[in-house]
Amino acid sequence: MLTKVFVSIFLGAAVLTACGGSDNTTTPDGGCVGHTCGNSDVKVTDPEGGNIIFEYIYFDTELQAAFKLPAGVTTVNRVMAYFMNAQTPQSNPLPTAGQCNNLVATKGWPETVGASHTDIDVGALTITGKNTANADVTITVPKLPAGMDQIGRTHDIFYQTVQPDAELFLKPDSAYTVNLAGAGTFPATTFKDALFLAANFTVDMPTLEGNGPLTTTTDFSVKWNPQVSANLPPKGGLIGGDVLGVTWLVDTTGAPTHMCPVAHSAGQFTIPKAAISEYKQIAQSRGLPTTKMILLRNSIVHQVVRLPSADATNQRRVDMLTLVCWAQLMDVI
Repeated sequence: MLTKVFVSIFLGAAVLTACGGSDNTTTPDGGCVGHTCGNSDVKVTDPEGGNIIFEYIYFDTELQAAFKLPAGVTTVNRVMAYFMNAQTPQSNPLPTAGQCNNLVATKGWPETVGASHTDIDVGALTITGKNTANADVTITVPKLPAGMDQIGRTHDIFYQTVQPDAELFLKPDSAYTVNLAGAGTFPATTFKDALFLAANFTVDMPTLEGNGPLTTTTDFSVKWNPQVSANLPPKGGLIGGDVLGVTWLVDTTGAPTHMCPVAHSAGQFTIPKAAISEYKQIAQSRGLPTTKMILLRNSIVHQVVRLPSADATNQRRVDMLTLVCWAQLMDVI
């Protein structure tokens, strides 16, 4: 039986490139507008300052039932975000492309937040853009008190929302602007077009309703049908240099165990039997079912912006991650 089942999604890239050119301006209240918020040299290797995970999720029928979605509703828009100006260690290990990264063994990004970290109240968080009907939308992401987000990360302050019918809020192949209202000494800040949701795509082998099984004795291949994002920002500003294709192994509480990134254009990935064996061991250690797994296939666009700070010695990145995700419950033997 599923215990908390929320899908884990989002991604990091293995290619550690700097963010590209900047089109920033400064607002009258001191806020920053632009892809890198006044810094053209922000890098994914800079110290972590939090992230925004912005998702369009398709569920198989088993997960639709688990989440008690209304009849006929198959998708949700989920947003999770947090911001911080200190963490020990400064950064968590980034994933390596072309392999299944064991996030538990490596304490890897983006699943891990340092046990010692300082969260920031950035004021109200809203995200603006278009929905599938091409209407203007504003997504308000509520600020929550100390607790755990839906992929198992603990925060003193964080932001989170889940809304059924993703098409009412999102339009694939389009950009979204992030607006932070500011609080205390944190300035009002706008990151124009900092989030870009890739074009929609479909999956096969297995189909969305396929259940596997995955086994510890055989590698398991998954496929998807890549699509081109006509409105994609310049690739020089994307971490990994393009849209990423990420396969995730996720336990039945929604916490990821493995992240397996390649180029979205590859259209496939083979999950090693060793990773499946590791998954079962981790699920058992967590007291969770070892015979079930949530399998995710994502297209991810990863950009980075600078966390506003007056301290020149504490320059941090904020990871902006968008995911089009297909999520399904699988059997594991």
